[in-house]
Amino acid sequence: MIWKLLIFLAMSFVVVMAFITPSPMNPANTLGPVDVYRIFYFHVPQSWVATLAFLMSMFLSIRFLQTKNMAFDIKAVTANRLGLMFAILATVTGSIFAKMTWGEFWNWSEIREVSIFILLIIYGAYFALRSALPDPDQRATLSAVLSIIFAVSAVFLIFILPRIYPSFSQHPTDSVVDKSGKLTMGGTVSLIFFTSLAVFTALFVWIYDLSVRLQNIYEKRLLEDK
Repeated sequence: MIWKLLIFLAMSFVVVMAFITPSPMNPANTLGPVDVYRIFYFHVPQSWVATLAFLMSMFLSIRFLQTKNMAFDIKAVTANRLGLMFAILATVTGSIFAKMTWGEFWNWSEIREVSIFILLIIYGAYFALRSALPDPDQRATLSAVLSIIFAVSAVFLIFILPRIYPSFSQHPTDSVVDKSGKLTMGGTVSLIFFTSLAVFTALFVWIYDLSVRLQNIYEKRLLEDK
């Protein structure tokens, strides 16, 4: 119970501090209203949690293929479900930022928006294919293979592709460290950002644990009804 209270207090701290402290972006370097850059405190942690969830699903899928233990399948699909949810949240906050800075919610020439669109499509296909297979063993095996392939794709689409084609992005630099390994952010910005990163991660762990427990109860009742 205490850690749930800590999550609430930490999230409240991030929300309040994000709006009462100066914008994290230097006004001289902004493309639009300087205040819109405050979304950085929420957009980046959402993207981080989505990536973490997809990588976690990849690990659990490997464990399933090694052991054929269906508990790993439940955990893997739960991680993918939450990863997709946080990816959608990151897409929404990214679109709001785009509208406020570039004048439109979506631009097909923006490599980051195209990348996240492909990511949403492939994980949408993952759940569509999974729901189309009635046999539990076949469904779990195919899901595990797809989770491994798609997690690698997610890392490529989020972190690598935008850096291969930087000229196709108007996105501000997203590096939190410079070439010498030092933080590019000031003390206050770092405090808010890393607190946000930690609290979004804790929030993910909490929802994940709750979701796995609910899914196990659902699967148990299905077996009892047969």
